[in-house]
Amino acid sequence: MTFDPGDLTGPQRDGDACVVCHKKWPRPRVRVGRLPSGTPVMACEECAKVLLPATPAPRRHKPSPHKRAALP
Repeated sequence: MTFDPGDLTGPQRDGDACVVCHKKWPRPRVRVGRLPSGTPVMACEECAKVLLPATPAPRRHKPSPHKRAALP
């Protein structure tokens, strides 16, 4: 996700404040995107849960409804 630096404060652009709630302590540790320059944009753990997509559930193997013939 790319963020517009014009919409962020200096501490948010520097990764010293959460990009969503502006919280500075504890320092945000979750990388949630980047600026157009490639600089990472950080968020606190609570806000990152909202910004980042959910992890997909593991796929389960479904048995085939058709039985296969055994080879002799």
